[in-house]
Amino acid sequence: MGALLFYDLTDEESYRNTTEWLKEINEHTEEGIIIMLIGNKIDLVQEKPSDRKIKLEEVNAFCKKYNLLYSETSAKNGDNIKESFDELIESKRYFRIKHTLVMVI
Repeated sequence: MGALLFYDLTDEESYRNTTEWLKEINEHTEEGIIIMLIGNKIDLVQEKPSDRKIKLEEVNAFCKKYNLLYSETSAKNGDNIKESFDELIESKRYFRIKHTLVMVI
């Protein structure tokens, strides 16, 4: 199982709320779920870098602390959406292979 947790790159409160949402995900899903945090609206940040409200270093530290994958996307123009899903799917495959015991008789 995997989960996508989105926040708005241009809204600090949106990012701050991810801690609560992450807690909810962990409380209501199976242990070992792979979670990807996604910063959305990268198109706005690319147009005007000062619109980014949370430094990338802070986001990376958060993801490292909670063992999250991370990606930045634009729902408006589709940037990096397919790639984010592909990364989550590939991570799930790797996790399943790594943690599956195979018995050969």
